[in-house]
Amino acid sequence: MIVNLSTGRTVWQGQAIESGKDLKMYIDAAAIAHLNDDMLARLGIKSGQNIKIIAPEGDVVVKAVATKENLPEDTIYIPLGPWANRVVDPTTNSTAMPCFKNIPVDIMPTDEEVLDMPTLMKVYGKV
Repeated sequence: MIVNLSTGRTVWQGQAIESGKDLKMYIDAAAIAHLNDDMLARLGIKSGQNIKIIAPEGDVVVKAVATKENLPEDTIYIPLGPWANRVVDPTTNSTAMPCFKNIPVDIMPTDEEVLDMPTLMKVYGKV
């Protein structure tokens, strides 16, 4: 299913990053994708199941969670962090900042596991 991805800060992601990027608290706060209930139903999954997000820049597995706020139709939201960075286009178009909004991605249910941050960095050759 092709959808738009937006990323940004959340209170929980900000709090967890201060506690430590290698803690479960950080994974629970940042390795997630917020989806509206209707999108969860269309994917045939429940909140808490894993989804794979595929973009031209890369792919990542995160936990799908039912959003508490209403997102625009066919939009998912991922908190900023290493999981979101796997699918964000790094080009800046001379702005010195990548585009973190309205990124077309493909999403699908998966049995693959969500990687913790240190493993994610190793798998993608960042350490």
